[in-house]
Amino acid sequence: MIDAIKDVCLYLVVAAVFTVATHWLGSNVLDRYLTEQLITVLIALLAINTTTSGVVMTKLKEISDARGGNFSLTIKELKSSVTEQLIFIILAVIILVLRGSGVVLASHPWADLILEVALVAVFVAALYTLFDTARSIFVILEFENHKKQ
Repeated sequence: MIDAIKDVCLYLVVAAVFTVATHWLGSNVLDRYLTEQLITVLIALLAINTTTSGVVMTKLKEISDARGGNFSLTIKELKSSVTEQLIFIILAVIILVLRGSGVVLASHPWADLILEVALVAVFVAALYTLFDTARSIFVILEFENHKKQ
């Protein structure tokens, strides 16, 4: 639980830095892109993550059949990464709805900035989840290369 809180804080800090930097530069490219495309990007990342997880689970099954081993914790983590990405899609929809609400934006002078940071944080978190899943392929490749030597 502590690790999850640390991760969320890291995503928020990175998102805040990106958001402040883009505002300082006077650019709205990132905000406009995420507002228009984030749901599509998140669904694509979910598809990539699911495919990558399938490849990893197939290789783990091969390794387990050949050498034995229990990979149930690894499989549990792969499942949780898919769940995380579904949560990111839901969060992105909620944030985008709130950003489109005049009532919400009028309720607080910083509402739009806070929601923009949250949107960037969702994007950063989704990219990290993809990176983390993709890393597992390299771990398996290193294992297979070590096994051959």
